[in-house]
Amino acid sequence: MPEIANINGRICAIHEAVVPAEDRGYLFGDGVYEVLRSYNGRMWAFERHRLRFERSLQEIAIQNLNLEQVFHWVVETYEHSRIPEATVYFHVTRGVAPRSHAWSEDIIPTFFMTVRPFVARGEGNEHGIKVISVLDQRWGRCDIKSLNLLPNVLAKQKARSQGAYEALLVDEKGQVREGTSSAVVCILQGTLCAPPNSCALLPSITRQFVFEIADDLKIPIRQRSFSLTDLYGADEAFIAGSGDEIMGITDVDGKPLGNGKPGELTQNIYQQYRNRIAQNEDQPANKELL
Repeated sequence: MPEIANINGRICAIHEAVVPAEDRGYLFGDGVYEVLRSYNGRMWAFERHRLRFERSLQEIAIQNLNLEQVFHWVVETYEHSRIPEATVYFHVTRGVAPRSHAWSEDIIPTFFMTVRPFVARGEGNEHGIKVISVLDQRWGRCDIKSLNLLPNVLAKQKARSQGAYEALLVDEKGQVREGTSSAVVCILQGTLCAPPNSCALLPSITRQFVFEIADDLKIPIRQRSFSLTDLYGADEAFIAGSGDEIMGITDVDGKPLGNGKPGELTQNIYQQYRNRIAQNEDQPANKELL
């Protein structure tokens, strides 16, 4: 099926999608976004993504937006695409105006969306991935899914140039925060450990699923920070994200992690995640992000 786009409610081919040059998303990265996947013609975890998107909009004070219309456009555009296994991207910027740091209260936001066939990401889910560590140089509100992604882009490119799949962002004290486009989880002495939600990292939706699955499997869970040294010595570790799903980490900074293969708990969690997808089990237990 062809790739399609939507600009402010108008569905079109991607090459026909045009954004005004003075859109604040283009000038300042002044906007927020979501990315999700579809499986078998159904958008996965759409309600969870919707809740996170609403929070991001509130945190950067985007106004004059009809959210029900926005989410209608998302559903309508996806259904129009007829792409069963898709990557669905949508964002809202503050809108179009002459370049100025401050904005007018009557500015009208811009909606943009694309639907593309999902492109497989190698064999990381089955065989694991290599990662590198990079100093986290992002801004102080990483809990907002902002269009400002330059540090993430540079770190991801550094990883790929070194033959790694992902870069893990580490703070000045050596604490692991997250990947450039994924959450990071490690298993220490049989306990699943992940950094607690804060302004330093995105409230990951796939990580929510990991916590729920771990709870079902009676795996102990601790939301606590862990260091790069902890990660080097972990029993197992993996990244989690909408596109990547669950990928076991087998190598960190050129050092094998564990036995150099995805761990047993990692594989079990991944299989349970895939089972949930097959059964459409994606409704949030409540509206609070874990």
